Parts: sequence; C-alpha cells; structure tokens
Amino acid sequence: MTLRVCAPDIFSGDAVGNHCIGFVRMADRLGMRAELYATGFEEGTNGVRPLDALFDEVTRNDVILLSYSIFDPYLDRILALDCKKVCYFHGVTDPQLLRALEPRTAQLCEKALAQLPRLADFDAVVVNSRSTAASLAGIVDADAIKVVPPVFPDMYVFQRETRRKGRKRNEPNLLMVGRVVPHKRIEDGIEILSLLKQRGFGATLSIVGSTPNYDYLKFLINHARRLGVLEQVDFKGMLDDADLFECYESTNALLAMSRHEGFCVPVLEAMHYGKPVFVRGGTAAQEICPDDSVFPPEADVSALASAIARRLDKSVARCRIDQAYVAHADEVLERATDSVWQRVLVSADVPQSKA
Repeated sequence: MTLRVCAPDIFSGDAVGNHCIGFVRMADRLGMRAELYATGFEEGTNGVRPLDALFDEVTRNDVILLSYSIFDPYLDRILALDCKKVCYFHGVTDPQLLRALEPRTAQLCEKALAQLPRLADFDAVVVNSRSTAASLAGIVDADAIKVVPPVFPDMYVFQRETRRKGRKRNEPNLLMVGRVVPHKRIEDGIEILSLLKQRGFGATLSIVGSTPNYDYLKFLINHARRLGVLEQVDFKGMLDDADLFECYESTNALLAMSRHEGFCVPVLEAMHYGKPVFVRGGTAAQEICPDDSVFPPEADVSALASAIARRLDKSVARCRIDQAYVAHADEVLERATDSVWQRVLVSADVPQSKA
C-alpha cells in the first residue's frame, strides 16, 4: 500500500505544501510508502511529480490523500479511482474578500464552493479546524469529520530550540506573517502601528510573506506613507527558515488581522517561540490561542491599538519568552501526532502496515 498525497500545488515554504511534504515523513514513521503529486511544483524538489502520473501509478490497494483548498479540476477523476480516498480540507476563502483585488482567485473560490458536495464521496474527511468543519454543514456528516491541525510536530520550526532569553531591541516590534493578500488585512496592522505612534508608543512592523498582488502591495505602501509610518514598516518578502525564526525570536508580538483563516500556522509558530499573539476573532485562528489573545471581529483598529498598547510593556528592552504560550503551542501540536493520523487512517478502513 502506498499513500499518494496530491494537491494542485506543492511548494516548500507554503503552508499547504509544507503539510503535504510532512505526510511523507509521517508515512515513513508509520512504515508506509508515500508519493507526492501536484500540478504546480519545483522540478526535482521534495520528490514531487506531475499529478497526471498519479492516474498511471495508483493501485486498488493504495490510499489517495487529497489536500483541498481551492477548485480542483482533477477532483472528479480522483474520486472515480478504485481505491481508498481521504480528503484533507483546508477551507475555502470567501470570494467576497478577494473580488476587488484578486478577481481570478475569487472566481476559483466560487468554483470550489460549488465543488464542496463532492467531498462527501471521500472515505474520510479531515479538516484543519472546527470552523472549517462548520463550513461543511449539510454536506458531510459532522460526526464523521476529523479535526487535525495542518502541521506536524517534527517540522523544523517546532524542533528548533528556542532561546531561553529574548533578544534586545531599541523599540517594540510587531510581526505579521503570511501571504500579503487582501483578506489578510495587512492595512489594519499598518493602521494599528500609526495609532500606537499617536499614543506615544513607538514601534515597528515587520511583514513577512510573498507579495503576489502588485496592486495590493502598492496600496499598502501608499497607506503606510499616508499615515506617516512607512519608515517603520519593513516588507521583508519571503524568508528562508533561519531569517523567519530570527523574526519570531526578535519580535514582541504577532498580529493576525485576517478576515479568513482555516487555521493560521504563524499564530502557532509565534506561540511556540513564547510570543504574545493578537488575533482578530471570527476565524479559525482564535481556536488555537488563549481567549485573552482574541479581539472581537467587529472591534475597530482604534480599540485594537489601545488594547495592544496596554498589553505590551512600554519599556520593552527585551523580547521576553512567555512559557505559557509555549505550553499552549505544545498542546495544539499534540493534536497532530502520528498516532492521531494512524487513528484517522484506521477509521477510513485503510490497511495498516505491519512494519
């Protein structure tokens, strides 16, 4: 039996791609063979091969694990295969959040929502959060859906030993991590920075992530310039692991202002580094952090800025590591261990290796 993991795109550094790659390591630990397939991938990286090869190689004894988050033109062909099939559903972004600046992506999300009834034909459906599970109400039996975070405890970010003492900075730093796209509401983070400055709370904002939408990036730069904080904003782009970890180690807190999150891995990563997180409620991100880290979704940025200023030490000379956040992150990671996945596969009647 081979676990055949497939997705439209698999790239290391991307949350969905990292998750797919993690399945290969997990399968090896469980004594199973695994293969990766995608339409978009880096040639020769992580052993990913063209998705078309899946249909030539799959056998009746294999298990297909489809990672689904956007319209997949191969979905019907995959479901027609004579083997066990598991869907890992990351959720679909509300098209209304994307229509103005990303009309093509909004269209694909609309088509994905129309595809969702087909997920009921999988032998098992696993989701990344309770929020995502709720989006399948009336489509998949709620009792049949398994919730497993889209991470693995062996990922390097969670294996790296964190510093016992924080790093010194000249002024407080806030961090936003993730693709720089409209529904992430990066502009709210910039406005919070401006309001902190007006309150005499000098700070900087680091923004880490790819910038696939030029119009949105241009809007953010002009927004920061208009608010008088452009010099305090650092668009870092995509970073390698070492530089990303440096950002977590040296920041004072993570901001997550998104209007849609299926999970929000950066919140978990920041807590693993013992850093406070400030999360806008109404998305799955609030499921993985302490209640006092979550702001009401309707709260305006002025209220957010005031609350953040109160929570952060105004004399921040050292970015402290809060072990309560580390422990909270460890508890979330326990929900994604190999034994959890082994139970998922058993529930789908997948043959277990005798290795």
